[in-house]
Amino acid sequence: TNDQGGNNYDGNGGVGGHPSPSRGVMGLSSEEYEKYQGAVTCAGGIGLLLLLVLVPISFSYVEYYEYGLKQRKSTGTVDVSKVYDSGRYAIGPDYTFIKYQADAHVLNLDGLSVFSASGGDDSIGLEFVLDLHMTYTLQKDKIGELHTSMATSYQAIVSSRAKDAVKNRASIDISFTDFFENRESVETILKAAVTARWADAPALPAVLDQFHIGRIKIPENVARKQLETKLQNERNGKETSLQKALVEREDRKSVV
Repeated sequence: TNDQGGNNYDGNGGVGGHPSPSRGVMGLSSEEYEKYQGAVTCAGGIGLLLLLVLVPISFSYVEYYEYGLKQRKSTGTVDVSKVYDSGRYAIGPDYTFIKYQADAHVLNLDGLSVFSASGGDDSIGLEFVLDLHMTYTLQKDKIGELHTSMATSYQAIVSSRAKDAVKNRASIDISFTDFFENRESVETILKAAVTARWADAPALPAVLDQFHIGRIKIPENVARKQLETKLQNERNGKETSLQKALVEREDRKSVV
């Protein structure tokens, strides 16, 4: 069949006697459409796989006994502007948390050597050993500052300052006998000293809770010195009493 332009069409819609290829969806041939479907399926599979991989690693957790600061894995930089409580957070696959302990820290100072204050001739310069037990917590709003100034070394600094406070205050305000006869008072004095020392600049974001004195041990050489001192004091007292008695006896004789 000829059209007005002189083209010859056959019954199959071809031009010049040649059949035209069949066209499907989106004007694609069946072969092209199959390739298109394969590409879409492959891309969808890759996307689903990435989704299954990236979604779980995008979440990070902070436990109930922790505080968290967000850290970028690729650079190591830490965002100290926000402190995270316990929970699950979608912070992305390139981020993690640096953790700090949110519940009570236990600090045991066992075998701490201290000197007593001067409380008389029988307690000058006496050295003995204390076992101290305390608990403290960190202030949440100070965690960012803590990380910037001390990072994870804060526990060693907390312990060092506590030792300094106890040694200094014991040698100034607490006599040797106070440690045995006024334990509660001694605990109150030493607890206040530790709190004040932690507040010295740069202040530690630590809040002291429990404070207890455990064992008090007198070194053998100190115990021997203490015993010798007491014996000498008793001998001196006895000698003084004898001398006084002799004087009184002589006085009575002179009166008679």
